[in-house]
Amino acid sequence: MIFVGDIACPEDKVDDFVSCVKKIDFFKDEIVVANCEGMFLNEKKRPKTLWNSDKTFIAFDNAKKVVVSLANNHAYDYPSSIRYTVSKLEEQSIGVFGLSEDDKSILPYEFEDGGIKYAFFGHCWRLYTHTNKNNENKISVTDCHYNSFIKLVGEYISRHSDTKVFCFMHWNYDLEFLPFPMHRRISRALIDVGVEGVFGGHSHVPQGAETYKGKPIVYGLGNFYLPSGIFFDGKLIYPKESHVTYALRINNGEHKIIWLCTDGDDKPLSIIGEEDFVSGSRIQSFSEFRFFDDKKYITFFKKNRRKKFLVPIFCEYSGLVYRIKETWAIMRVLLLRKIK
Repeated sequence: MIFVGDIACPEDKVDDFVSCVKKIDFFKDEIVVANCEGMFLNEKKRPKTLWNSDKTFIAFDNAKKVVVSLANNHAYDYPSSIRYTVSKLEEQSIGVFGLSEDDKSILPYEFEDGGIKYAFFGHCWRLYTHTNKNNENKISVTDCHYNSFIKLVGEYISRHSDTKVFCFMHWNYDLEFLPFPMHRRISRALIDVGVEGVFGGHSHVPQGAETYKGKPIVYGLGNFYLPSGIFFDGKLIYPKESHVTYALRINNGEHKIIWLCTDGDDKPLSIIGEEDFVSGSRIQSFSEFRFFDDKKYITFFKKNRRKKFLVPIFCEYSGLVYRIKETWAIMRVLLLRKIK
């Protein structure tokens, strides 16, 4: 099984992307799990924000199975296209997760392979669903409060003890290299209730990773493919830090990191190399905090985080203090947008 990061591939880039991915052998006969960072559009006009060609995931047609999360803020860029996207993905036999009608109907995508049952849950931080709302229909990205999400996942696992459950989380700020302290706590809480692995996205740069109780936690896979100079009238251009991404391969309990260059001038993707999830030198360089306790990590985060201007430090993921900080963070985003 291979987990990869954010994918938003427009029509004029899709042929090169598909061709390039098909040449990368490590997806063959694998279960591929990705974040679909943009809807398929059923309209002709050229959009400004992120979107995907409906041919994007043909790139993985030599995989055993493809499963994608739609639990991200860009799902609400085109709410009317969410159902269209789901239908197109399902036509390609691609599993979809991360959508719900309300907090009590959060269901994973389930399937069985080789006698092993799998389930995938997706979740998007409320900061993003409350600053980019769906005002067109009742389709909802899963964005319940974190403590509710952890409880619901735990209850599912207690009813399905024979199923391997994974969570794909959409969180943090753009271009932030470090996970919030609360993200470490959320990840560990999910593993405490039985989750096999936690994977994060949204920061558009690779973040560190660690293990907890022998289970992998990947805080940010980065952009698997999200080209610069295309979206937002060509104004969305990522820094060099975003041109590195990684995938995590899980095989019989063994965890391997596959590093890639993405959004290159000559090709969409190219392989840098492969290393062990725990001992690999490159992933260690992103994960200095691996053995920090909460107190030491909070100090480290305060000193080294990238986003500091009026951004609260989220240590807890529930309770009154968290709700106040979340409300402030939402207001901050809305205010900055209005100023711009």
